[in-house]
Amino acid sequence: MRKYLWIIAAALLMVACGKPTAEQTTEEQESQEAQEQVAEQAPEAEADSTVYIDITGVTPTGSELSLSSLVGQTDYVLIDFWASWCGPCRRFVPVLKEIYASQPEGHLQILSCSVDQDVMAWQVALNEEQMPWPQMREDADHKCSDKYKVQFIPHTVLINKEGKIVAVNPEEPELEEILLGE
Repeated sequence: MRKYLWIIAAALLMVACGKPTAEQTTEEQESQEAQEQVAEQAPEAEADSTVYIDITGVTPTGSELSLSSLVGQTDYVLIDFWASWCGPCRRFVPVLKEIYASQPEGHLQILSCSVDQDVMAWQVALNEEQMPWPQMREDADHKCSDKYKVQFIPHTVLINKEGKIVAVNPEEPELEEILLGE
């Protein structure tokens, strides 16, 4: 039995990285589970009625960057929550680069928001990945991932020009379909 548990645990780690968070209380967990159940039961047509939540993070140069400065500037903004230590996140970067490069100018902006606590590791990863879109990192004063209730990374949120969330964690084909639909 233990052998199977190890296999399941290893498979889960390969799929997504858990975001390191403070211990949640039982009440918070129950509240989150209730919200997830409501979200699962909501009709898909209502998914685009959710307005985005503004987040602000720290850029590689140390200045602040807000999501609100990007929303409305292009048809879509894709927030990508990631970390330098997350294998699935790093494997997703080339996919994002391909999608980004395939879009006409003014159609898609990506905003990567790192949950790295180690600033140097984040900066090394940025240098290695060479992502051509805005980068920011959350810190003690900017808890971006908490506002979007990120539990695992990579985690993406697609926002349209009007500031409505149109997809959360869309698979690559779904993301491309939405982007082509405009």
